[in-house]
Amino acid sequence: MPRHYLLDTNIISYLSDPRSPHRESIKRHLFALDDRDDLSVSVVTLYELSYGLHSFQSSEESMQLFRQGIAFIERHLDVLPLGMEEVDIFGQLKARYQQHTGIHTQANKKNDLDFLIAATAIHHQAILVSNDSVFDALTRIEPKLTCASWAN
Repeated sequence: MPRHYLLDTNIISYLSDPRSPHRESIKRHLFALDDRDDLSVSVVTLYELSYGLHSFQSSEESMQLFRQGIAFIERHLDVLPLGMEEVDIFGQLKARYQQHTGIHTQANKKNDLDFLIAATAIHHQAILVSNDSVFDALTRIEPKLTCASWAN
């Protein structure tokens, strides 16, 4: 049965960086996928990569890594938009996470992009591939969210 995977921004970053300690593990997982499996990213990942490209006073090498991440997405992955379906999922996830963890409202804002990515994965019934601990916490409070870590 084909599976749908939604790759988080950190997975794209690891793939783009030849020095990443997680790059080879992620490549092994990608090559092991069935031809019928589907790979995508949320449009939020493109926003994050674009911000990284334009905001950091980085070396040309760092900027090239952001460009490579964007180019990889354009060549190989479907980009899932945000729609009205994700609106309610986002609100519920954020509220439940705050209630479950006791995190202050202001501190919880730093996770907004992660909640949008998780809402996209839930709506599209995709397995969210990430190395971000916030998703581990979300899977404990939201049974519709399935996550995998390929960075091992």
